[in-house]
Amino acid sequence: MTAKTERIALGTVLVVAAALWGWALNRPLQPYYAAAVHSMSHDVAAFFFAGFDPAGVVTVDKPPLAFWTQTLGVAVFGFHTWAIALVQVVEGVAAVFVLHLVVRRWAGPRTALLASALFALTPITAAINRDNLPDTLLVLLLLLAAYCVTRAIEDDARWLVWAGVFVGLGFLTKMLAAWIVLPGLAMAYFVAAPGSRGRRLAWIGVGGGVTLVVSLAWPVVVTLWPGAKPFVGSTTDGSVWQLAFGYNGVTRLVGGSTGIGGGYGAAVGAALGGGEGPLRLFDAEVGGQIAWLLPLALVSLVVAACRARGAAPGTRAGWVLWGGWLVAGAAVFSFTGGIFHAYYTAELAPAIASLAAAGLVTAWRWQRSPGPVRFVLPAAVAGTALLAFLLLSRTPGWLPWLRYTVLALAVLAVVAALLRAPRAVVVTGLAAVVAGPAAFVVDTALRPVSVLETADPGAGPPSTDAVRTVVGIDTGAGAEAGYVRFIDDAYRLSPGQREVLAYAQAQAPGSVLAVEGGTYGADPFLLNTDARVAPLGGYIGFDPAPSAADLPRWVSAGKLRFVLLPHVFLEIGRGAAKPVVADAGELTRRIGWEATHCRPVPPARIGPDAVSAGVLFDCGVRP
Repeated sequence: MTAKTERIALGTVLVVAAALWGWALNRPLQPYYAAAVHSMSHDVAAFFFAGFDPAGVVTVDKPPLAFWTQTLGVAVFGFHTWAIALVQVVEGVAAVFVLHLVVRRWAGPRTALLASALFALTPITAAINRDNLPDTLLVLLLLLAAYCVTRAIEDDARWLVWAGVFVGLGFLTKMLAAWIVLPGLAMAYFVAAPGSRGRRLAWIGVGGGVTLVVSLAWPVVVTLWPGAKPFVGSTTDGSVWQLAFGYNGVTRLVGGSTGIGGGYGAAVGAALGGGEGPLRLFDAEVGGQIAWLLPLALVSLVVAACRARGAAPGTRAGWVLWGGWLVAGAAVFSFTGGIFHAYYTAELAPAIASLAAAGLVTAWRWQRSPGPVRFVLPAAVAGTALLAFLLLSRTPGWLPWLRYTVLALAVLAVVAALLRAPRAVVVTGLAAVVAGPAAFVVDTALRPVSVLETADPGAGPPSTDAVRTVVGIDTGAGAEAGYVRFIDDAYRLSPGQREVLAYAQAQAPGSVLAVEGGTYGADPFLLNTDARVAPLGGYIGFDPAPSAADLPRWVSAGKLRFVLLPHVFLEIGRGAAKPVVADAGELTRRIGWEATHCRPVPPARIGPDAVSAGVLFDCGVRP
């Protein structure tokens, strides 16, 4: 392959990826994080702390780095969902490019190009790159760390310092999820780098130390901050350490009650990610997102391990790096017992694509050899196609012809392999391997997405999620459709909401309008206005931000006068609904205090459409 041909092929992969992820750029995004970016673009404190609101009440449930990059996009283009989405597309395309660089150094240009294409056609990769979740930046940073480890093995151990920086920045993007790749990176350097064992261990220690320093820099500053700061969202005590190692750590891995997770986390994990176990990555919720090439990647890794004795150090390093990345990540995601979403598996996509590509290219080379090894390629294609048939059979009404087409292509590839027709093997074999995931990716680009889906993005035909579990409230039969409409209105400020905001600002210019229910109540205000609106309760209203005990102090200090209770959450105060889990107790207690100590404002006094916004309580006057 000439250098020009490689550049053209890589450019084609990058352009196709950009087109698939950038199609319909002005689309709905996760409103919780989009609202935070809007707030961060207007307030320096909100920017630094990853504040959900410009009033400084509460932060989002993640560290700030991914939202800093999105805020920079908003600073350039203004606040539009397409500006945030554009940042995600750029980061996603950059990840494809970096993956090509890493794999090329390990296995050559053909494997690198195939790995880049398989990565771009991974369904869950497309899903996260079309949303505004931190996972897109996380994957890019971890790939940059992998590149630095490769350079450290080949050129200079000091590249490990940069590897540590990038993993540390990954921690500032999605906390402990970034550390999952550390075993693979460390083992790759240890088995392949020159020098004595002690020297290699010392440099691994240096890289690990840099990772720790960079990872903990922002949490330490937040902890030691001398002035006022927002409550750290999704915690019970406002501690960034509980967020990092509790809610985003232990609670994710094994469940429990650390932070606001608890029973809610277990319910979400079961509803959206399936039950934990060795086959989770193949189940109905996760399989169609990541599993298409997973067996091929694992088999390739096993075969490489069996033949590793005579391999060059650089070759062993690549297998160890990607193998360690995949095995550690698959183990964590398979047995996570707390909060789990299928889109977490996007972190596995680079390793699966690289190992699968290396396996296919190696098997194609064996096709020219005598003996039984020439049957490896047709077996690999046939096995991958059979898995694709099973995954596609789970949605029989969606492109029903596709699964049979995949089988037909696999049969043609097997026949071509037996007849020693290499070009036909490449064309039909690759088509059989990528047809299923590529169809999921194209469907994701073309299908309209509801706001509700942005909280749990997935590729391909949408599945029916447990809406009441995500929202955290159960109002009985028939209520789920109402929640869907309520959430999908996040990007629209209704006339009634405008009237309520104008009334509160006129009556109490120095105060804020508090909106109950966290993101589900406050998003329309935070996304569509620059007003100082205080979302109570963090993400879904469960946080003690503020607690019911804090409300009297807020009122007496003049910080709070009006509280808007959307109709959905008013049902809780009336006893017509119950939280799905006990973690929502703080939400219930706040609503009870508001209903008891504050006076409802007659909607007619506010405006003709005010009744549609909910009930506005005036806490400056006792009922």
